[in-house]
Amino acid sequence: MSTLLRTLQDFSPAMLRALAENHGVALSSNTPRAMADELAAVIAERTYLADAVADLPPAARDALAHLIQEGGRMVAATFERRYGSIRAFGPGRLERERPHRSPANASETLWYLGLIYRTFAETPEGLTEFLAIPADLAPLLPQLQTETEGFSVPATIAPNTIAPADDSLLHDVCSLLCLVQAGEARSGGPGEPPAWRVTSLYALASLMLQPTEASELVDPRAPGSVAALAFALANDMGWLRAAGNSLRLNAQPVHQWLLATRAEQRRVLLDAWRSSAGWNDLCRTPSLSCEETGSWSNDPEASRARLLPLLASLDAQCWYKVADFVAAVKGHAPDFQRPDGDYNTWYIRRRDDPVFLRGFEGWDEVEGELLRFLLGGSLSWLGAVQSGLDAAGAPLFRLTEDGARWLAGEAPPMFDSTGQPVVLPDFAVEIPADAPLIDRFRVARFTTWEPIVHAAEPLFRYRITQTGLRRAARQGIPAERVLAYLRERCGEALPANVAAALAGWQT
Repeated sequence: MSTLLRTLQDFSPAMLRALAENHGVALSSNTPRAMADELAAVIAERTYLADAVADLPPAARDALAHLIQEGGRMVAATFERRYGSIRAFGPGRLERERPHRSPANASETLWYLGLIYRTFAETPEGLTEFLAIPADLAPLLPQLQTETEGFSVPATIAPNTIAPADDSLLHDVCSLLCLVQAGEARSGGPGEPPAWRVTSLYALASLMLQPTEASELVDPRAPGSVAALAFALANDMGWLRAAGNSLRLNAQPVHQWLLATRAEQRRVLLDAWRSSAGWNDLCRTPSLSCEETGSWSNDPEASRARLLPLLASLDAQCWYKVADFVAAVKGHAPDFQRPDGDYNTWYIRRRDDPVFLRGFEGWDEVEGELLRFLLGGSLSWLGAVQSGLDAAGAPLFRLTEDGARWLAGEAPPMFDSTGQPVVLPDFAVEIPADAPLIDRFRVARFTTWEPIVHAAEPLFRYRITQTGLRRAARQGIPAERVLAYLRERCGEALPANVAAALAGWQT
């Protein structure tokens, strides 16, 4: 950052005279360099500076304290949005209108005392304008307590309606792995993303908790869905690989994940989402459309890094209104997506409206919609939050136990799933939602898959058929291995007719 003298040297004589008037300094020279020297000698004196800061109006003192809290500089757009814009005056107009005598806001109060200046610096978002305190003034300033409130969201009463925590993403990732293992996914052509081949037997509608069109799994411009997120995260984690025109599983990491406890499996997916470059929450928000013009881009990973600490500050025992959380983020950290504070360069519109959403006045329709989607979509699917509705139908949420542990960086609990497969005399196999995912994956290899039974908890249904057993045999799983697995998992509950049929089955 620049020194006070250097910033004063960049001002016009008219501006230097305005500063001198506000500081009560009678300048002895009309030479800009000498005028700057005289002003700097007065302003940079510790006792004088302390008195000047003490005389600031409360809003200006709060603005200065906020700048100090931020390390001496803030993005100009962010600072001015909060504390007021600094109007542009040329030398002639400055001398005619004398705005320094009645500053319009806290920003102008600090500006016309020389306590802040404009500068530019390179950031990950490009060249960005900042408002900053001169470097040699910062250590001379007295300690100030900002009146700006920290992040706070009021708790509310428990909702009338609570959505069940169905682990939808966890189960859909498992279904995806089953599809790939069965050879039902194909790779794209040169330069194309991975894609699906879906047959009538393995239709996604029969396998996914929240079915989606196959094209939506790979089209980054489509609205977000559980299946789309499952595919993106599996891809990001390197679980899928191309083999000619087909997709195959990278067996080691997939097997390791399937064998993990349910809480550990959730943690893997949460960590993958937090660092995902392939899943763009903003552009997957159902109500929004991101237009690919090549002139702008957002950073989903950096946005999550700024947002998640705010979520982590919430009490895991309390319910909150989604609207209150959105309002709190807008008041405390509105630029979590756009650290340069520029709301005019992104090409985003509502999917049902051709008009682009520009300016900070569009925050609720862009950032607000993203936050609502994260709470009701991605973070809910990932098992980090649970959703509900109050008596008036307004959406509420709370952190789940696993979500709170993840946000706090705590280890997941060690208890594991308890459900197990049930084989019926008609050769149907039913697997409850709380059974280990490895059971679903193994049963899917030697069965024909049937539609999910949707109840309080989903029930996954399969049927032992010759088609399924032949497919397993082609993958090196003979009928005797299938029988051994079922005996291990079901014990005496395995129907005798099923055991006899498997024992005598021939390819």
